[in-house]
Amino acid sequence: MKFRYRRASRAVVPVLQTASTPSTTVRRGASVWTVVLTLALVSLPAAIWSSVTNWFSGEPAPDYLTAEVVMGPFVHDVVEHGEIESSSNVEVRCGVRARSSSGINIIEIVSEGSRVQAGDFLVRLDDAAFQTELIQQQITVTNSQAQVIEAQADFESAGLALEEYESGTFLEQKEQLESALFVAQENVRRAEEYLQYSQRLAERGYIPEVQLEADRFAVEKARKEKEVADTKLTVLRKFTRAKVLTGLKADVGTAKARLDSRTKTLQLDDVRLKEIEGQIKNCVMMASVAGQVVHANDRDRRGSSGDLLIEEGRPVRERQVIIRLPDPTKMRVIAKVHESRISHVAVGTQAKVVLDALPELELTGNVSAVSEYPLPSVSVYTAHVKEYAVEVDIIDPPEGLRPGMSAQVAIMVARETEAMTVPIQAVVGRAGRQFAAVLNADGTTESRELEIGHINEEAVVVLNGLSAGESVILTPSNYENLLDLPGKVSKESSAVEVETNKVPEPKSLPVSKPGNEKVRAKDGTKSSKTPRPDKTKSGKRS
Repeated sequence: MKFRYRRASRAVVPVLQTASTPSTTVRRGASVWTVVLTLALVSLPAAIWSSVTNWFSGEPAPDYLTAEVVMGPFVHDVVEHGEIESSSNVEVRCGVRARSSSGINIIEIVSEGSRVQAGDFLVRLDDAAFQTELIQQQITVTNSQAQVIEAQADFESAGLALEEYESGTFLEQKEQLESALFVAQENVRRAEEYLQYSQRLAERGYIPEVQLEADRFAVEKARKEKEVADTKLTVLRKFTRAKVLTGLKADVGTAKARLDSRTKTLQLDDVRLKEIEGQIKNCVMMASVAGQVVHANDRDRRGSSGDLLIEEGRPVRERQVIIRLPDPTKMRVIAKVHESRISHVAVGTQAKVVLDALPELELTGNVSAVSEYPLPSVSVYTAHVKEYAVEVDIIDPPEGLRPGMSAQVAIMVARETEAMTVPIQAVVGRAGRQFAAVLNADGTTESRELEIGHINEEAVVVLNGLSAGESVILTPSNYENLLDLPGKVSKESSAVEVETNKVPEPKSLPVSKPGNEKVRAKDGTKSSKTPRPDKTKSGKRS
């Protein structure tokens, strides 16, 4: 919006015209000097009186900076810078788990900008440490396999020993003791019969008493041997069998537990071996789709390093993006919008995109997403600056559009083909109402209450209260004691209240108009302040 600025002074040397002063007609032949002298005598007292009045009042006539109310197109755009990227990226991430906190180094990588097909080589990472670990793990797996085999044999032997006792050894011992008991019982019967025979012979005197006592001892001995055999058989059935079975079953359980433990150890060793083999395989990355290679050289949060993050010899972390394969048919701009402008941006808003590399090419797009939270600060010195990410999808992106290109995005907030506008410095707010000071043609001023519409960084749309062609005074609050503005503006008030003081200064400041010097207000925004008229060394106006 172009405005015409001019300076205008309210002081006008009055020309006295009263009803009692008739117009003078110069007669033919009258002297010119007589006419000049007459006019000087008439106007001189009025000029002297005006000068004396201004001198004693201490209020010299102000030199206003004014602008004309114009009709024309009005544009309100949120202009920010952003970076081109693809909205559909195939990301190639590091799938290798680093052995240290520094990461794993890149040994070989395809050049940025190269065109690749599915299955082509992309990146090779350093796998020397994994190769050494692979050999060590193979040895560990072999030892675990040997221990499993040994534990399996022990388990089977324990099971056979248990079965052998239950089905063989116990039965054998039982039969032996039962046989011994049977022999002892027979010996007792024979000893008792022989003792009876000896007693009949002793009664008749055929054998001595000593022989009879010997036969009695033989009977007692046979009975004792029978009791011993019976006790052994009882112990075998009740105690020995249970004790041996408990020990053998414990051996089986121990062997089984040892086998399970070594089997699981072998499984863990196998898993670790497969992991190492997988890590070695992940050290070589191939393209899954066709595309153009873009290195993921994202800057760190401090933003102080300009070095490349992806190149041969540089370390990368697990899950870090190394390469992106963008889809050139789906491109977008990521712009950072200041918090003071983010309320004007909404999803679906149209935008224009101009590339820094191709300034003659203007692209169109639509806002597809607006971040709900501010972006993290890149420095402690800018932590107070809050910016939000805005995604603008480019419609029909041309060939040659590459990720990482810088672009200027103009998000269209408001468009009017014909609107009455005034500079934003010409509007002053009073308790939610907006006013402007109009300088009339005769040098007098009057205040007008305005009904305003859209506002951008330079102009205000006036819906009612002014007419095109009128002159309005810029920064009328500077002439508080000379203008008839209602109320009084506090020092904290800006040019336009409410939404006006939320509008920050644009990215590229317009060329300042004469006398339109930028000064910073207390609220941090920039406003226009008309400089005081220059004075000569004597203190009078020039």
